[in-house]
Amino acid sequence: MQAIEFINQEYFNGQYRYISPSPDLEPYVVYYWLLDLRRPLPLHEEFRELLLANMNASLVLNMGVPFDICNAKGQLLHSSHHSELIGYQTTPVTYRHYPNNFLVGIKFKPASLNYLFHVKGADMQRQTLSACDVMTQMPALEAAVYEAPDMQAIKTLLEKFLRRQTVTMQDHRRFDYVLQSLNGPALQQSGFQLKKLAGLLYVSPRTLERYFTDSLNISPKKCLAILRFRHAAAQYILHGYKADWEELGYHDFSHFRKDWTRWSA
Repeated sequence: MQAIEFINQEYFNGQYRYISPSPDLEPYVVYYWLLDLRRPLPLHEEFRELLLANMNASLVLNMGVPFDICNAKGQLLHSSHHSELIGYQTTPVTYRHYPNNFLVGIKFKPASLNYLFHVKGADMQRQTLSACDVMTQMPALEAAVYEAPDMQAIKTLLEKFLRRQTVTMQDHRRFDYVLQSLNGPALQQSGFQLKKLAGLLYVSPRTLERYFTDSLNISPKKCLAILRFRHAAAQYILHGYKADWEELGYHDFSHFRKDWTRWSA
């Protein structure tokens, strides 16, 4: 079975459980999620999930059998045997799940994972990072999460872990600007345009370019294009071609269709 992000929401809502972060962690976290395929399944059944280009990195606790990360054509890129940090994706990827997968994850807002765990984008470019290499307390967290009785208990454990990370954060001017760019009100106010965004943050476009390159190893123009597309794609699913394309940063529906081809193929 294959499910496509945005289109097959019924599948994702059926397979996954989600829970929102507490208010103090909302600046960094989109949600926590659980995928438990330890229940009886046909022996050879697998699930393929196609996710389009996105700027959301994740911490994935892998406490079951490996899962695979493939490109949009299904070609294997990486087999995940352990807990990992998975960075943003500038091309579509397919996640392939099997019986006895047991995964718990934190979906981070753009740039937040890098900020919290002091990881630069260049260190995660086209690859994952072993969570144990970045965080020494990972085995204890995995053991506690594995024994947790429900999703609320899992959330409590994950948030205790994250709050320890926020205590170690230091002022980082460049990262602060990147976080503001991607998660603050200026993003939509700018219409996803670099010059307008830089102006709203009182920095030059060239300065913002340097900050993005240093922090995430991606140009802000490319990053903003992906975020614009994802915001518009969600509206397209709700309203179809009648969505307000100019308000979403596009000239018209055909302009959006070109982006759909670019970021989904």
